[in-house]
Amino acid sequence: MDDKILVMVLNHQAGELDDAGPVPAEAAVLRTVDACGSHTDHDGHAWWALLDAQPRPKKRLA
Repeated sequence: MDDKILVMVLNHQAGELDDAGPVPAEAAVLRTVDACGSHTDHDGHAWWALLDAQPRPKKRLA
């Protein structure tokens, strides 16, 4: 099993914002993000992120 979680943020409003734009940097840089992107079509736009659900070891402070 891949232990992945797909998270999507959907906006079905048509209007001035025709493009979803880039994924927010705060989400894109998270350690657990394997991939992320945005999508725009006739239904609206979305941001998505594929997260790694495997527990990660805690970082040791020096």
